[in-house]
Amino acid sequence: MTRSLDRSPTRSLEGNAAILDAARTVIAQRGLSGMSLRTVADQASISVGSISYRIGDRAALVSAIVAREIELLCAVAQSWQQRFVGVDPVAAHILPDLICEWLDLAERRTSAIVTCELALLASRDPQAIPDVKVLLDHGEQLWNDLLHAAPDPQALSRRVARYCLDEQPFSLLLADNVDYRLLRHSTVRALLRDDSPPIPDDRNRWHMQLVDRLAVPAAAALGKAAETPGGAKAVIAEHIADVIIAQGVGALSHRVVGQACAMAASSVAHHYPTQRDILFAGVEAIYRRMRADIRASNAVAPGSGDVIRLTHDSALTALWNPDLIPFAIDMRRRRAENVHVQIAQWLDIVPGSDRARVQAMVMALIGNGLRMLAIGEAPPSAPEAMKLFS
Repeated sequence: MTRSLDRSPTRSLEGNAAILDAARTVIAQRGLSGMSLRTVADQASISVGSISYRIGDRAALVSAIVAREIELLCAVAQSWQQRFVGVDPVAAHILPDLICEWLDLAERRTSAIVTCELALLASRDPQAIPDVKVLLDHGEQLWNDLLHAAPDPQALSRRVARYCLDEQPFSLLLADNVDYRLLRHSTVRALLRDDSPPIPDDRNRWHMQLVDRLAVPAAAALGKAAETPGGAKAVIAEHIADVIIAQGVGALSHRVVGQACAMAASSVAHHYPTQRDILFAGVEAIYRRMRADIRASNAVAPGSGDVIRLTHDSALTALWNPDLIPFAIDMRRRRAENVHVQIAQWLDIVPGSDRARVQAMVMALIGNGLRMLAIGEAPPSAPEAMKLFS
């Protein structure tokens, strides 16, 4: 008797790499929200039915992409570590160079985008990507292996890995911007400073000059900050904020906001005529909420999960929608601006004296918050989270 063929989907990575890499390419070009069985099939030049047969539905495809990313990360990590055999990056004072080069490594650009997109989606719905913790753990293990000879390598590797998780989308977006690259180098060096002597005033001033220079194009595009809206505009702005929180920046449109407000899209357009106006109103509403949270309790700085997601969402969406680049630049700056006095006090440094170190710690805290949200855990307060890094 002839054995019947097994028609169940092939769930293993074997033989499916071409499909998964096509899916990764789609994510890198359109974001995870733009990935469907149809867009992947078009990219891979195969039928939707072939993907369904070999892998399964969209949820199975996302799970397989995570497994593919783990596989690729392990290969890149092994190659990366071979460059530093027998070298202690801390003792050799090369760790800042390694961090910046890792963030810029061309061979992992697609993987970096995919990982950021996966972490962002999981931060909204951890059950959608249960394996994302394994992927993030592998990324952290890379630094743990490289820094095994350092004093307290776990604390240092956590600080580096979680800073990189936050910085990565901005590095992808702004790699060609000289002011950004200088600012990032300054921030990375500050990330690795502990209880060192106070830095020279000139260095602190230089860091803030870079912040200001980077803010120039953002300020020009954003225009002057609008006053807090009132009446119908205020109601619509709060609904825009809710849409961003629930669905992400990429979901914004007059129609979607109108549905959230139970009003016609034309009415939304009357108050917020352009896409930029809609986005700016929602961002400002979210920041007003964050500032209210900060005033209510010092323990919530540097912001809620909404702000954590917003900053990454802005940077990732700007990769395929350049109109959002000014917002992404602004997001990177404003998080530290809102809480730098509190963070300086927790670091036991004079507020305003080492803004680079404060910014570095804010970014590590936000990276930690994103990781915790992605694995389905509530981020700890900032003072508690800082204990993970020291």
